[in-house]
This record gives sequence, C-alpha cells and structure tokens, in this order.
Amino acid sequence: MAKAKQYKNCVVLAGASAARRVRQEGLHQEMVSTLVGASGGPKWLSISQLDRVLIGEFFRDRRAPIATLGSSIGSFRNMCYATANPLSSLEKLEFGYVNQTYASERPTPAEITATGENILLEVLGGQGAAEVAANPVWHSHFVTVRGRGPLASERKSVLAPALLASALANAVSRRTLRAFWDRVVFHSGQAPTVAFRNLSTVNTPLSAENVCPAVLASGSIPLVMAGVPTPAGAPPGNYRDGGITDYHFDLGFEHPQGLVLYPHFFPYMVPGWFDKSFRWRWVRGGAMDNVILVAPSPEWVSRLPFAKIPDRDDFVKLSTEERLKYWNAVTEAGKQVAEDFFEMWQTGAIADELIEVGSDQSPHKLALAMSA
Repeated sequence: MAKAKQYKNCVVLAGASAARRVRQEGLHQEMVSTLVGASGGPKWLSISQLDRVLIGEFFRDRRAPIATLGSSIGSFRNMCYATANPLSSLEKLEFGYVNQTYASERPTPAEITATGENILLEVLGGQGAAEVAANPVWHSHFVTVRGRGPLASERKSVLAPALLASALANAVSRRTLRAFWDRVVFHSGQAPTVAFRNLSTVNTPLSAENVCPAVLASGSIPLVMAGVPTPAGAPPGNYRDGGITDYHFDLGFEHPQGLVLYPHFFPYMVPGWFDKSFRWRWVRGGAMDNVILVAPSPEWVSRLPFAKIPDRDDFVKLSTEERLKYWNAVTEAGKQVAEDFFEMWQTGAIADELIEVGSDQSPHKLALAMSA
C-alpha cells in the first residue's frame, strides 16, 4: 500500500461542527458563507499565494453571495476579492506592498500613509472602488476604529498617552475599549451581513467615494501612519486601524449561515491589538465551532529566512535590499503552503488532515503538536 502523503507546509484547524461537516461532505466552496482576513501587515506575504488559489480556484465562478470581513491588511486583501479582476488586483497589491521603499530609515506617518494610498489606488484603478461597493457576490466589511477625544489627535504628545491609557484599560477588560474607540464597519450592500455583539459599532455603507479611504483607514496604525479624516458618508472623526479592536477577531460575530473560512498567517487568533501578550484571551476552540482556519505550518515557518514570517520590524532591522530579498523569498515559498491546501482540497485528504479543535483547546498548541 502506498504511503499517504504528508502535508508539512500547511495546517488546517476546524471547530467541531466544521470538522464534522468536512468529514461528511468534503470541503467545497458552497458550504462557505464568510471569509475572514486578519490584521498583520507584512505577515500577509506568507499566504499571498494561498489567496491566489482561493480566488482563482476554490472560489472560481462563485455565484452565491459571500460575506468578507477584514481589518488592516485583511481589508486590503478582501478588497481585491471584490474587484472585477481579483487575481490581477492581488498581484498588484503584493507587488506594491513588497516594493514600497522610503527615502529615509524613519519615514513620517504622512509618508507611509501616502505610500499606502498610492498602493490602493494602483490596485483599484479607475473602476475598482465602484466594483467593490456594488459587487453582488462579494459583500465586503472593512473594520476601522474612530478614536474618541485625544485619540483623534495627530499630535504624538497627545496620541501616545491616550493609546497607553487605552491599552491599560484593555488589560483590565476588553469591554473598556468602548470608552476610547468606536468600531466603524464599512459594508457593501444596503445592510451589513456581519454583525458584532461586543463594543460600540457603527455601520456605514460603502460607495465608490469611500472604498479607498475606508480600506486605508482600516490599516492606519496609530503613530506609524496618519489617521484618515471622515471618509464619505461616515460619522465625523479620525479613522484608524481596525486591528485595535479586531486584530484577528474574537469570532464572536454573527454571519450568514454556513462555515467561516479563515486563511491566516498563524494557527491562533488574538482578539485585539492590545491582547497580543494576554494568551488567556486568545481564541479557544469553542469560538471556532463553524470555522475552518488554514495557515502555514510551524515547520514551514522554521525553514524561512530568519525562521519567521515578515513583520514591520523588517523595515528597521534590514536594509532595503535585504528586505526585498527576504520578502520575495517568503512569497515564493508561500507556493508550498498554497499547493498543500490545493491538493488536500482536491483529493479530499483535508477530511483526514484537518485538526479538530475542542471547545477549550488552544489552536496554537494543537498545531505545534501536530507539526512536531
């Protein structure tokens, strides 16, 4: 008997209901109602090839409506899915993101914001924003936050202490974030098809005029980038990175009936930006009941240059030449992750390869154990 292939580059985690359904029916696009994209900036490059497989193969000829939910780079990616030529949009996004360069080692927030806006404008072209806003299949939801009081300021001396106060309050309880931030979700269609149960949330319709500002705001990291002043149709304010409230999402949101597909760069989820060091807040298996998470395996990551996926520190720690070489190497290696997923899906092996996450289990520990 031939030995079963081992898929060492990609891990698939699933909650109980999702795992049961995939084992009974296999994995097919019709069972997926929602696609989630996390914050993480350059970390996305580890799964940019997976995005190509999803939009070019898995979701090819999709006709049934599907909700997408993203913050920061997740919004950038999901925006591409909703354009008329998503594969071309993804390629433009990857090229622009990898090849962003700055005249100085420490560019100003205004310079970084201008570069991000130029990348988005290149991806969208003349009609892309209208395509995203009016897409009848891909229902976009871009998460931003609107800072209250001093958190709306662009002055570092005002914004930095306010951010610290927000972080300290969050350490006590995530619910305190509502005193500092409003979550503002820009959605296509007449009404959102994703609804949040926690924190203060305002829903704002997307239009051709506000797609680019909304997506830019969704990734505008405080102190690193400038905020985006009041996108068209939104409540007045200064809009920033949706990862502050929804870094990887706590999965406690309502979505259309069906499974949630979560292509992610980590086999774990951190609810909000300030929760990264609070492992007891990381999402447990119970919240993943209807979720399928696809991520690079820890073994694959260990074989990368520097044994890690890209992050924002690369701009500071590496020369431009070193960073470009490294980031391009990661995107090329990402084909291995994408190929593993494609093969598991096409052959049906995913039913045997997926790791079921129990209600109180840590997805991260399970993925590490299975990859050992």
